[in-house]
Amino acid sequence: MIREREAEIVVIGGGTGGCAAALAAARLGKRVIMTEETEWIGGQLTSQAVPPDEHPWIEQFGCTRSYRQFRDGVRGYYRRYFPLTAAARANLLLNPGSGGVSRLCHEPRTALAVLQQMLAPYVHSGQLTILTRHTAKVPKPMGIASFQ
Repeated sequence: MIREREAEIVVIGGGTGGCAAALAAARLGKRVIMTEETEWIGGQLTSQAVPPDEHPWIEQFGCTRSYRQFRDGVRGYYRRYFPLTAAARANLLLNPGSGGVSRLCHEPRTALAVLQQMLAPYVHSGQLTILTRHTAKVPKPMGIASFQ
């Protein structure tokens, strides 16, 4: 079924980059539609269970405010909902999966929950529409997009 929708900004793809773009646009007061072909937003962090690929100094510098919010959100999620030892709970740089490949190894559903929480104020206000299991088709030349 094809249905037309309107927005000031359309983000094609709900991976981490798409989520960041939709969040930034929504924070600027824009009406946004974000599409994602799969059931989950978050791309590799969620659908493929790949931990973040980050530089070695990520805990000190070199990330955006939004990405820092995501990282803090993942750690907070584990502190709120998982049984942790006192030492793990107190560790500001908690690496929930204790993986060596990233300083923040975590379960895919945790990343999904944190991303959804970050986007929730804009979704609930109607400013952001997330269409999972959708692709966009834009006629040539560029025009109105339709979503399936």
